[in-house]
Amino acid sequence: MRAMGSVRRATWRQYLPYLGLNVLVSAITVVIVLSIWGGRRQTPPAAPPTPTLNVVARVASVVPTATVTIIPSPTPVTYRVQPGDTLYAIAVELDVPLDALMAANGLTNPDTLDVGQVLVVPQLENDSTPVPTSAPAPLPATVTPDAAQEAPRVEIRGVDGAGDLEREAVRLLNTGGVARMAGWTLDDGQGNIYRFPEFTLHSGAASVHTRAGTDTVIDLYWGLDQAVWTPGKVITLRDASGAVQSTFRIPEN
Repeated sequence: MRAMGSVRRATWRQYLPYLGLNVLVSAITVVIVLSIWGGRRQTPPAAPPTPTLNVVARVASVVPTATVTIIPSPTPVTYRVQPGDTLYAIAVELDVPLDALMAANGLTNPDTLDVGQVLVVPQLENDSTPVPTSAPAPLPATVTPDAAQEAPRVEIRGVDGAGDLEREAVRLLNTGGVARMAGWTLDDGQGNIYRFPEFTLHSGAASVHTRAGTDTVIDLYWGLDQAVWTPGKVITLRDASGAVQSTFRIPEN
């Protein structure tokens, strides 16, 4: 017979269900934590690199490389002085201004030439302005048709063969606009006067010969039978109005 008031002691088997439940809850908790941690550690796959286009290289490969073309220097045109040549006659023959011919050869005196001397002929730009086929109506010698047009500048540049009728000639040079010289005169101040016929002198040279001959576009003939231009005389060129355009003293021997 058990004594009153005693307590019954529990055995381990009574706690076994609680222990199993605790183990199960712990295992589930660990699985959940590991699942969450593993999801955070995953790294998304890297995107493939985007190809780049080298625009400069592509353009350089398409554009052709420029090459330098060397232009050969033009061969200079020359003229060899012949016996009896004068510088102004050569300029007329070659159709170049006398001043340009002198400058190209470093000459300061148009009367100094040597037979056999080689002259360099300056190459001037071609004038593409068309030349009218019909001549305009004659105008007074000292009047230009256009106020903006350059005025003529005719001067006496020297005398060839002074005192020798066959060679004597006064050299004229126009470095300005067109000169219509009808009515112009050459005189020696002693009563000998040459009056120009209908004659037009463009930029360039012309000669007035004392002897007889047939006029051309660059040579005029006075028609005298003896020389006029002796050393020491002063030649005066006047326009149709009588205004002096140029003077020249013939050198004395």
